[in-house]
Amino acid sequence: MDIPDFWHDIIDISLPITSGMPVWPGDPRPELKAVSTLETAGFQVSQLTIGTHTGTHLDAPRHFISEGRTIDRLDLRTLVGRCRVIEVARAEGHIAREDLQGFELHPGERVLLKTRNSLHLGSRSMASDLASLQPTAADYLFEQGVALVGIDGPSIDAENAGDFPCHRRLLGADILVVESLVLAGVKPGVYGLIAVPLNLVGADGCPIRALLTRSECFDASPTDARR
Repeated sequence: MDIPDFWHDIIDISLPITSGMPVWPGDPRPELKAVSTLETAGFQVSQLTIGTHTGTHLDAPRHFISEGRTIDRLDLRTLVGRCRVIEVARAEGHIAREDLQGFELHPGERVLLKTRNSLHLGSRSMASDLASLQPTAADYLFEQGVALVGIDGPSIDAENAGDFPCHRRLLGADILVVESLVLAGVKPGVYGLIAVPLNLVGADGCPIRALLTRSECFDASPTDARR
């Protein structure tokens, strides 16, 4: 079967996972260790140790909501379909309601936020000055009925935000969250998004291989994520 040309236009917006990459304070550091090798067994098998919120990852509602859905219970249609990359490149501070009000958002839309974090991709860390959401921005996204929010930083909440109000607001409304996206070089606009996790039963989150492709791959309806 011939593959349509637009499937060749794939942009990987995922961080490489390495043992030396930044992780959230207290999270396990990723490790890939061979337990069988070609030299000793004739085949190679490795053991992977990784946190559920390592690198580019998906937050399930269970991350903060006691009765929230876990990774294996998510509707995958929310994670595959059209999305919109919005550039919110404030010089300092965090994203507020007024930074998003100029964009026409639709119920069911998948929104990826490109911030000043994308300018510092080579020096990624868990620094407190990375752009995140203010609670007013999370409230606005909830009010607009979006289905998924992604950001090019390690958390939608600032490191010093206390009780993670943005996570609680969005995940409490069953709005999925994708963090640590690689959006440097990605122009604002409409794309196709594929952001599917492993089928981890009972998991609160999962690293993902997030991909963008041409929007023609998917239904033009902005509300397809909530069907």
